[in-house]
Amino acid sequence: MMAQPKIIDYMIVHELCHLHQKNHSDAFWNEVDKVMPDYRERKSWLKKHGAGLDL
Repeated sequence: MMAQPKIIDYMIVHELCHLHQKNHSDAFWNEVDKVMPDYRERKSWLKKHGAGLDL
């Protein structure tokens, strides 16, 4: 994986939270926030740089 460990951690937490919430509802993001309060920063980084990670 070419992303920084903190971004990989975000991706893992994101997917694990889908085990409890099957969509991207407020309840889902609340679950993510409980585990990773700075998820918004990581999500933003991934949105901005994610497309270039497969180079």
